[in-house]
Amino acid sequence: MIQGIHHISIIASSEYSVHYYNRLGFEEIKRINRDYDTVVILSGYGIELLLFIDPKHTYVPSDSEYYGIRHIALKVDNIEKITEEFECGPILEDWFGKSYCFTQSPDGLSIEFHE
Repeated sequence: MIQGIHHISIIASSEYSVHYYNRLGFEEIKRINRDYDTVVILSGYGIELLLFIDPKHTYVPSDSEYYGIRHIALKVDNIEKITEEFECGPILEDWFGKSYCFTQSPDGLSIEFHE
């Protein structure tokens, strides 16, 4: 059912993070500018990173979305089947037309299931 990690999402404070991951060997494959942040999708070593660049995002450790890992996304072969196994939010579509949904770990960490 679970095939591996689909991607890792990271909230970053500046464009410097993109350059940092480029230096580590990740290549930018897509950029989405939104009103409140910029999403930069990078790929390397069989891993996808989604950087959510938000210079106004404050570091508040008690906030569920402080700088650092935003959520873990697990690649699945059948999104409908996984929603039968885990309580998930609605099935959504990503920027590439693939289906995904979110659930939460017992500790409140967001877990994404992604086809």
